[in-house]
Amino acid sequence: MLTKISRLLKGIDWLSENTGKAFSLLVLPIIALEAGESILRYVFGKPTDWTWELASILFGALFMMGGAWVMKDNNHVRTDVFYNKLSRKWKAYFDLFFFTTIFFSFAFVMVWKTGGNALYSVSIRETTFSMWAPPLYPLKVIFTVAYILLFLQGLAKWIRDFVYVIKGVEI
Repeated sequence: MLTKISRLLKGIDWLSENTGKAFSLLVLPIIALEAGESILRYVFGKPTDWTWELASILFGALFMMGGAWVMKDNNHVRTDVFYNKLSRKWKAYFDLFFFTTIFFSFAFVMVWKTGGNALYSVSIRETTFSMWAPPLYPLKVIFTVAYILLFLQGLAKWIRDFVYVIKGVEI
């Protein structure tokens, strides 16, 4: 039974990490856009109307899709006055409580709200309010997917902590 659960959790880990890595490549076009805009603006005196907006949209996707990967690697920022001093078992108890009471509530609401927002955005083919008016709905769909991945990665962590508390083994 633990072998099947372990395989499922490793699949969630793989999905979170590889999705995060794939979206991290967006930093390259963001750099190119910003560098190109700087050259166009300050060297040629011909700024564009669309570069900053596109870079912002790409950065939003990059930032959001990295959340599950960061959780997988336990790299989210944490104010830990005493957490790091706890034993592995007490950390698991602590995380089980707070993931059950706070994290899952947050993740559920975010999936629900961003999901509804994304569906509406797709249905009206929403664009930004700028002169260029690029489509905004793909970014809203990405936000929903990002929160689903974050929820799944949080569930994987919760299951690992639960198994550790019950069985005393890491999976």
